Amino acid sequence: MIEFNVKSYFYPNGKLGLKNFVESFEGREFLKGKTGAGKTTILRMMNGLIPEFYGGKLDGCVKVFGDKPNPRDVYYVKQSPEEMVTCLDVIDEVSYPIVQRGKSVSEARREAEEVCEEIGIGDLMDRKTYEISTGELQLVEIAAAIASGSRFIVFDEPFAHLSRRNALRVIGIIKDLRHVVSEHRIEFERYFSRTVDLGLKIENFEIRETEKGEIVYDGILELREREIVAVTGDNGAGKTMTLKRIARDMRKKGIDFSIVLQHPPYHLTESTVREEVEGVEKEIIRNFELESILDRHPQSLSSGQMRRVAIAKAFRSRILLLDEPTAAQDINFRKKLIYLLKKCGKVAVIATHDEELAEYCDRRIEL
Repeated sequence: MIEFNVKSYFYPNGKLGLKNFVESFEGREFLKGKTGAGKTTILRMMNGLIPEFYGGKLDGCVKVFGDKPNPRDVYYVKQSPEEMVTCLDVIDEVSYPIVQRGKSVSEARREAEEVCEEIGIGDLMDRKTYEISTGELQLVEIAAAIASGSRFIVFDEPFAHLSRRNALRVIGIIKDLRHVVSEHRIEFERYFSRTVDLGLKIENFEIRETEKGEIVYDGILELREREIVAVTGDNGAGKTMTLKRIARDMRKKGIDFSIVLQHPPYHLTESTVREEVEGVEKEIIRNFELESILDRHPQSLSSGQMRRVAIAKAFRSRILLLDEPTAAQDINFRKKLIYLLKKCGKVAVIATHDEELAEYCDRRIEL
């Protein structure tokens, strides 16, 4: 059991991370809340990253099975799988936490192979971690967590880059393990024993049909003015590669476009958010909830906030290529994004596993 009795926690930069949180987690909980509500902060406290690594000021306490939080008892799977990679080979990545438990390399590999087969990534075992897609890498890191044998596993946005099929497979595998899943894809909430809600309120945005105009791009696919196209498919199907091919083709043809890939820090190069979004309409800045962080350094933001800044920047272009734009975003953002794209008359190609987001688009291409 993990017990929280926290009056407040402030990050070293003075930002309030959590306030008046009293809760007990026995395992199999689903944690939900709007972007910035404190979900990641809670998970970091569970294995001692807060305050031991991140620092800051914690008023209160957290107990894990009656003791101080530690990474041996609680395995933390981060939102961004590329930030967790320690090995070049997939099989070594999954084996590593088993070796840390004291098993021999050969024993660890055997156990890792079993977990990989169970989770459906047996075909990735001979691959390099830098060769596979973000979704496939997310499955690898989930497999490593399962193989670790930790008493408790906490997952931060584990389904963000997964197809529905793969997400349900993971849920089926972890159901007998003690775990907490923090997730914005609340359609999976019903598969968990209990939900801890940090105050998520569902907003309503009316998405209206827009009349399509002339062809603005005819290459890898055909795009018309004011058209929003969803590109869907299983993990590793080639969605990201499709966006990159379109981007290369548009660049050759001199077409105005912006691309936002799955790892938002790639797109943030300025010293403040204000500089990043210079020239972006105030309505976009307000709707993306960036007004309160305009003077922050972009790299100091949460993953979800960084993604919003990167997408807001892209609104300066006529055509947007967006890769998993709703990853690390609350349920309201998926509808708000389509609403704003249509209101601003943008053309967009969106690679996504978010089925609801895809339904809001004008057209869908399945890979």
